[in-house]
Amino acid sequence: MKLNYKREKVNEEVVSQTYESYDFFRNDNVKSSFLKLKLNVCDLNPALIAKCVIGTEQDFIGLMNRARDYTKTLKKACSNENELLEMFRECVFGYYVLSPLVKDKKVSDIKILGYNKVVVKAEGKRFETNVSFLDEADYEAWLKRFLRRNRVSMDNALIHFTDRVGDNDCYLRIDVEMDNVTSTEIANVHIRKMPKKKLTWDYLKENKMIDDEGISYIQNRVRAGYGFLISGRGGSGKSTLLNQMLDEIPFNESVLVSQESDELYSDIHPQIQFEHTLEDKGIELEDELRLGLLQDIDNFVIGEIKGGEALYVFTTALSTGARFFGTIHSNDARSSVTRLAQCAKYISDYPMATLEEMLGFIPFVLIHLSSFSIDEIVEIKGFDERKKCLIYHQVYRKDEV
Repeated sequence: MKLNYKREKVNEEVVSQTYESYDFFRNDNVKSSFLKLKLNVCDLNPALIAKCVIGTEQDFIGLMNRARDYTKTLKKACSNENELLEMFRECVFGYYVLSPLVKDKKVSDIKILGYNKVVVKAEGKRFETNVSFLDEADYEAWLKRFLRRNRVSMDNALIHFTDRVGDNDCYLRIDVEMDNVTSTEIANVHIRKMPKKKLTWDYLKENKMIDDEGISYIQNRVRAGYGFLISGRGGSGKSTLLNQMLDEIPFNESVLVSQESDELYSDIHPQIQFEHTLEDKGIELEDELRLGLLQDIDNFVIGEIKGGEALYVFTTALSTGARFFGTIHSNDARSSVTRLAQCAKYISDYPMATLEEMLGFIPFVLIHLSSFSIDEIVEIKGFDERKKCLIYHQVYRKDEV
C-alpha cells in the first residue's frame, strides 16, 4: 500500500505510568485490624452510620467512642490506636482510600472510574495509581456516605458541588456521574483540588506558566482597564491565572464574580462580591449577571463560560462601560472569540460579526494556555468595518520565542 501523506509528530508515551501513593492500609496487620473494626462498627449497622454522617457533633463523638471501645478488643490492633481510629474516621466521614491523594500537593485531579481504577493528574501529567477500594460494594457504600455527608441528593444522575471543609489546604470541586448514566454501570467521580491559599506569581514562575515580563504585562493591562478572556483545555491553568489576576484589579473598582463552583476568591480586594449558582433552585449565571447590571459594578467576572451567559458579556456588561474577565474552552486565543460568540447565540439571534464587533468597544486581551503554561497572548485592537472582522495584534507566541 502506497500512501501520499505527511507523517505527523505523535505521542510516543503509549504505555500508562503508575503514580505510587502512600498506602491507606499501611500494612497487612493494620489492614486486618481495620477491616474487623469496619465490619463490626460500620458495616453491621448502616442505619446508625447514615444517622451519624449527617447528624450532630454528639452523634459523631458517640460513633467514634464506639469505634474506640471496639479497638480495645482487637488482639492484633496496630501499635497506635489513634492511627486505627483515624483510618475509621476517614472511611466514614472522609475520603477513605483516596485520602493520601487528596493530601498529596502534587496531585491536582483525582478520577474514580471503578473501585480498583483510580487515576490522577499530577504536575500536569496523567497517571494510573496503586489506590483501590476493597471491592465494588466497598466503593458504593463509601460513595453513598460521601454524598450524604455533603447533603447531595442521590436522585440526580449528574451531580456537581464543592466540598469546602473536607481538606485543610484545598477546596474540592466534585463531579459525579451516577451509575445509571455510565456505560460501565459504575459511578464515576472527578475531584478537582483548588488551593485555599492563593498561588503566588513566584509559584507560577517556578512552575513555568509565566515569566517576569509576562507578569509585568498582565499587571499593566489589568490596571489599565483591559478586559480578559482566558482560554484552554480543562486543567490547563485558566482559573489559576484568573484567580491571581483578581488581586491586580484596582481596589477602588467594584467587582462581581459569578461562578458555578467556588474556585475564584480574594483575601485582599475590598470591593469583590462572590456568587455561585444554585442549579436545584434554578439560579444560573445569567440570573446573577442580570441582577449585577442593576448594581454598581465596574468589573464582571465569569468563572467559566459554557452557554447563554456569554450574551450578557456582549450586550450588557461591555456596552455599559464595565469590563469583563472570564475563562472559556477553545483551541487557541483567536478561536476563543468565536467560541464566546457561539455561546451568546444559544439564546440570541445576533449575527456572529455583530457579536464580535462588540468586543472592540474596550481594550481586550486574549490569553491561551495549555499544560499550565501560557502559549499565546493576543490583543484586540478594534474592528475592521470594511472586512467586518476584529483587528488582532500578536503580543506573544511560545513557538516564536
